[in-house]
Amino acid sequence: MSNEYNNDSLVQEYIRRAKHNTADISAEQVQGNRPGYAYRYGPKQPRRKKLSTFNIIIFLFGFAVALVLYISNIIAVNGLVRDINQLEREYKQVRNANEILRAELNNRTRLEQISSIANERLGLSNPVEPPRWISIDGGEVKKLQRELDRHRP
Repeated sequence: MSNEYNNDSLVQEYIRRAKHNTADISAEQVQGNRPGYAYRYGPKQPRRKKLSTFNIIIFLFGFAVALVLYISNIIAVNGLVRDINQLEREYKQVRNANEILRAELNNRTRLEQISSIANERLGLSNPVEPPRWISIDGGEVKKLQRELDRHRP
């Protein structure tokens, strides 16, 4: 078998294929008695990379870890929201208690309230006559001071 025969027959086969539809011809028919030659029909399909068991297990483990972290984050956020709501309720209660105490303080510091307690409990009353000015001599104050110092033991 010569190279010339091989090349001529290949050229003839290419020409025949170009003229005819070769979709229904099998690989054995095309190859014939020429070993090492095969015909592939249609476009070459990309090979799918096989996934190993190890890669699948690593992927599932990573997915499980991510899922656990996501769920724990949701639980933590819900706990924080619950705490915030509880603190807001406590804040409102304390604010209401402060308002009540402030109103009570304002009520008790009114002049009418103070004067009525002073009259009832302590027996105090408003003066009938207006206050007077008293003048004190400085010499008299010194004299009284010496007198007090002498009587002290």
